[in-house]
Amino acid sequence: MKAETEARTDTRKRILDIAEELLLTRGFNAFSYQHISRELGVRNAAIHYHFPHKTDLGTALVERYTRRLERFIEQHGEASATAQLERFFELADAYFRNDRQVCPSGILTVELHTLPVEMQVAARRFIEVMRQWAERIATLGQVEGSMHFAGTPAAMGLTMLATLQGGLQLARIEAAWLNSIKQQIRCLLGLAD
Repeated sequence: MKAETEARTDTRKRILDIAEELLLTRGFNAFSYQHISRELGVRNAAIHYHFPHKTDLGTALVERYTRRLERFIEQHGEASATAQLERFFELADAYFRNDRQVCPSGILTVELHTLPVEMQVAARRFIEVMRQWAERIATLGQVEGSMHFAGTPAAMGLTMLATLQGGLQLARIEAAWLNSIKQQIRCLLGLAD
């Protein structure tokens, strides 16, 4: 019985992994269960067993992103504001290294109004976790005295998130722009020499 449960869990994980690749390279609306079943070498019914509706799959995928992000943030939660900022940048760099992919926040915000309601709720929560982290970084930077900027930490956090997300999209045209954008964020925070 344990082997059967592990096989189901492994299949579910493989479905999510393939769906993640498809989401980040095509977008949610541009793939179907047929794409996943072909990659897995199974019938669509096997996908439906784990995720009866595509909405279930999409929601599970976004919730998985959120859990990963929350763990990542927690791992670095005791670090200084500048160290956390560099971890924030690392997330962007990870998606940029795979130039075929768009970051999850980018694709989810672009497709937001075309996603099923359950996925929209999950996507908004995911983006909110990112926004709150950026705000906490800015707040901590002010408290530590390492960051000096005009405006509120909330506005600066939102600016950091939006700038980096947009920077990832623009860097697909010119790779050097991402480093320029990260450096400009450092300047906005009073961290540049």
